[in-house]
Amino acid sequence: MNRTHRTSLGLLLGLLLAGVIVSAPALAENLKKMPGYIDLSWIEIPDDAEVIQDIDLSTVLIGVAADAEEAGDKELATALSMIKSIRVKAFSTEHSSEGEIDSMIQEVRAQLKKNDWERLVYVKDDQETLTVNTKYRDGNMVGLMVVTHEAGEEVAFVNVVGDLDLATLMKLGLSMDELDLDELMDSLDQHESH
Repeated sequence: MNRTHRTSLGLLLGLLLAGVIVSAPALAENLKKMPGYIDLSWIEIPDDAEVIQDIDLSTVLIGVAADAEEAGDKELATALSMIKSIRVKAFSTEHSSEGEIDSMIQEVRAQLKKNDWERLVYVKDDQETLTVNTKYRDGNMVGLMVVTHEAGEEVAFVNVVGDLDLATLMKLGLSMDELDLDELMDSLDQHESH
């Protein structure tokens, strides 16, 4: 996995430390009205994809921020308290048509353009692209959308909604870059069992 994808995965893993999630249909409905929300529900992950990450934390993230504060990790508590939702659709594309994948990426770009999102980062290196868009309201970031694509390898769509501070999120993501996925899953399992 190259550096771009490790960093993106680090950001994603940092955000996934949420652990305890309280489901509330009313909150999920309100989420769809938030300016930082991008609908990814229409993206169909192919059944034959060898690697799949389909994560929907479209409810309020509660518990872990308080636990982090109690444990003395103020940076993690601050970062988690900012986040209202995380939605991830990521999968390997070795059996997918590049036309289909490009169509998905173009649809997300159309949503971003229609809703006046700003492109913060665009990196293209041969067959690999990384795009980061942000949504602001009254001078405050309320949405972050990351799209990564490596032709014939993988594609990922990540939408983060909340009162976001990019520097705090990046610091959290970079600190999670070294985290072992098994450790993360063990941590989530332990927290859910409480």
